[in-house]
Amino acid sequence: MSQDNENQEVVEYIDNKGSLLERTPSWLVSMVVHTCVLIVMMFFQVDQQQRKQAMFITSTADEEIVEEEVIEEEEVEELDMDVEVEEMEEVETEVSVDTPEDVAVEVDVADTMDDEPPPAVVEFTPTADVKSQASVADMSASYTSGRGLEGRKHADASALANGGTAASQNAVKRGLEWIARHQLRDGSWNYNHCLVGNCDCKNPGTMTQCTNGATAMGILPFLGCGMTHKDGSYKKQIGAGLLYLCHNIKLDPKKGGSLHQKQGTMYAHGLATICLTEAYAMTKDSSLKKPAQATLNFVMYAQDPNGGGWRYSPQQAGDTSVVGWQLMALKSGYMGYLTVNPNCTAKAMNFLNTVQQENGAYYGYTTPGKGAACTAIGLLCRMYYGWKQDNPALKKGVEYLNQMGPSNDMYYNYYATQVMRHYGGDPWTKWNARMRDKLVDSQIKDEVHAKGSWNPAGSHSDSGGRLYATALSIMTLEVYYRHQPIYQSQTLDKPAALE
Repeated sequence: MSQDNENQEVVEYIDNKGSLLERTPSWLVSMVVHTCVLIVMMFFQVDQQQRKQAMFITSTADEEIVEEEVIEEEEVEELDMDVEVEEMEEVETEVSVDTPEDVAVEVDVADTMDDEPPPAVVEFTPTADVKSQASVADMSASYTSGRGLEGRKHADASALANGGTAASQNAVKRGLEWIARHQLRDGSWNYNHCLVGNCDCKNPGTMTQCTNGATAMGILPFLGCGMTHKDGSYKKQIGAGLLYLCHNIKLDPKKGGSLHQKQGTMYAHGLATICLTEAYAMTKDSSLKKPAQATLNFVMYAQDPNGGGWRYSPQQAGDTSVVGWQLMALKSGYMGYLTVNPNCTAKAMNFLNTVQQENGAYYGYTTPGKGAACTAIGLLCRMYYGWKQDNPALKKGVEYLNQMGPSNDMYYNYYATQVMRHYGGDPWTKWNARMRDKLVDSQIKDEVHAKGSWNPAGSHSDSGGRLYATALSIMTLEVYYRHQPIYQSQTLDKPAALE
């Protein structure tokens, strides 16, 4: 199938989600009116040169309609990111430094960086020596050992080979069906899943204004089992969701591309960045590269310049929870060979030093502590960014999580399961049997509309509701193939036995 046909399928899919009048933005209506006027003018023999000019209608965040003359548009390759953009300024060949913060257009990635970029910006390229590149960032080879997404291509087989079962894979598929049924007409998802209409599922989330974060949560489980906007049973749904995110990016030439929302904060931006960078890494779709890089640039901009962490607002002193999502976003950037400043990850490790206990075996939220979820987040970040499998603090932290075991808090379960999967050995075997069967057994199977979802419980359950709980549950069951084990290439065959 040609790329034009693929793009048309996505557009038709979005159109079929609702009536044209229900989803047509004001700027598009205005554009149609102006187009009709131009057609009428043609019958009155308007100057030939004037006929070649088109009017482009743009709408600002204040709903002011501005008419701009547009230079001939460049041909868009692959997934068309330039359709139905609701907030757009004048399209130019170069973006000026005066571009306002609420712009949602595709720009040259270089324009989203600072005038004086931070030192040692390393671009990972497929043909370069990855180990030597990682050494520039003073990180270990574990930067790259957990990098592959190959397991997603054969999810069913990978699951059965690595601790999953037919029942766990069927649970994933039922969960994806539920998420697909709750996509909104504009391609987004909302934590209040009931907005889809005719829905009697309980436990809607309260963060209704966090649409970027919810949309990322809707897309990530599909990506996790190898589906993209180019391949798989849900490519139209994924494509519509990616378009929604790309059209909501707010660009700033010095900060990058923001998907930060007042209610979703940097949580939403981190999740959406993971979504875009993973989609790009899996498809190498050229039209996703600039949006993905722009959102990565905003992650780097938003880091606390002093403490090295991230929190709700850009450059705010950090907390471990928000730091986890941003570091996973940067890791996904490495997977896609996008540009990431290694100083950012080094500073983030310094932040973790300030909240750790017992040499990094345990982690707190904003101060040293021993919280279960924060410990899982901290350990996973340490594993991805340098710690060896035989690190004594890692062994101690894994032992702590194994003693805690799976809980009703899916936020904790999501991170802890990844730690155990990457660590491997007996700790993983024991954890997996409990976690996997708990999720399979607790999935809703007998309620018609809620079938395939999970009841929310634990941290963020009220805010994120059923969509949040279901997405995290699915991604936890995708652990067998979502990322290749970090330590699989290390010479150490088995992790240290737990006492």
